[in-house]
Amino acid sequence: METLLFLLIGIAIGALVVFLTMNNKINKTGKDYEANISKQQAQFQAEKAALQQKITVAQTLLESERKAATEKLNAERDHAESLRQEQQRQYDASAKAVRQEVLNIATKMLSESKQQLTSENKEKIDALLSPLKDQIESFNKNITASTKEGTANKTEIKTVFEDAIKKIHDEQEQTVKNMREMQDMAVRELKEQTEKIGNDAQALSKALKGDSKTQGDWGEMILEKTLDDCGLEKNKQYFLQQNFKGNDGNNYRPDAIVEFPNGERAVIDSKVSLTAYHEALQAQDESEGEKLMKEHVKSVKKHIDELSAVNYDKIVPGCIGYVLMFIPYESGYAAALKTEPGILQYAYRKHIIVLSPSNLLMALQLTHTMWQNYRMNKNVEEILRQSNELYDKFCTFANVYASIGTDIERLHNDYEKSRGQLNSGKGNIIRRLDNLKTLGINPKKEIPDSLQG
Repeated sequence: METLLFLLIGIAIGALVVFLTMNNKINKTGKDYEANISKQQAQFQAEKAALQQKITVAQTLLESERKAATEKLNAERDHAESLRQEQQRQYDASAKAVRQEVLNIATKMLSESKQQLTSENKEKIDALLSPLKDQIESFNKNITASTKEGTANKTEIKTVFEDAIKKIHDEQEQTVKNMREMQDMAVRELKEQTEKIGNDAQALSKALKGDSKTQGDWGEMILEKTLDDCGLEKNKQYFLQQNFKGNDGNNYRPDAIVEFPNGERAVIDSKVSLTAYHEALQAQDESEGEKLMKEHVKSVKKHIDELSAVNYDKIVPGCIGYVLMFIPYESGYAAALKTEPGILQYAYRKHIIVLSPSNLLMALQLTHTMWQNYRMNKNVEEILRQSNELYDKFCTFANVYASIGTDIERLHNDYEKSRGQLNSGKGNIIRRLDNLKTLGINPKKEIPDSLQG
């Protein structure tokens, strides 16, 4: 009896020892699992935050690139629109010139052919009607020789043909009349326009001869038109009536300042000397004409001396050292050279270059070409700069993108490793936890199926 009692007590004590031992192991395993899970979660959150930061940086870079590309596209669109407007302006000017040339040619042809048209039309009409009249006369003779039974038909047919020929003749006469009226109207209009142009030219000539201010305004207008015709942009590549303070304290306003791509400037001043030149052209006596031409040269020299005295090369920053004196009428320029061939050398010694419209146009076209080359070089430099910048930004983005890929791959490997520790291998945590259920634990929650092996 006592032996049985001791046996039961021993069994109870052994069971208690086993229970306590298993309980300690279970508690220790659970704590280790929770610590491991917490560590994995903290590491995962840190990796997630770092990854999110890199994604934000990449998005910022992409947005910056998109904005830069949009701005470049807008700039190119604005440049294309400016080119289109410039081409349209040149086309309109060319079309206007062509229309005027065609009008002049048509007017000349109309005037020359006026006398010929009436006689030629009359001859063509007679040539057209003469055979028909002969046929009708022959037909009338045949009708007269016919029998009495055909008298009624003969009269009717004769009447029809006479009416037809009369109608044709009337229509031709009306056509000739209309053409004469149109010619007379065109000649009257041409005469009126010619008289108007002549009156306007006479009024302009009178105004230019009698008023120095009017002459100056006219010269400035021709100068500005020449600057525009050669393709230079106003207030960008040339400027009108800019004010400069001279060494004597006075204000000076040259008619135009042309800027070169390297920053240098050329001063252009228009000078008109019409009075003596016009009187020389009107002179009846040859000696009087020569005397007036010398007065014209004297006036040109006076303008040269006045420009030289201003010293624009000292008061205009970046001045090239020579002032361009513009004579806006070719004939006056040529007459001055013919009368005194050394006048250009005279001006050059005073740092003045005298130019006519054709000479100035060639010089300004060279300036326009210089500006085109300058803009082309600047565009090439800008393309290179933007290309280098774009390449560098792409390299930065590529490095960030590659780093993101590496981080994602590392996170995936860590995830698979942690998952393997949970549900794979001989002593994985989930299997050991499931074994505890066979030992009598009764948890309230279940491990998710997604984590089961």
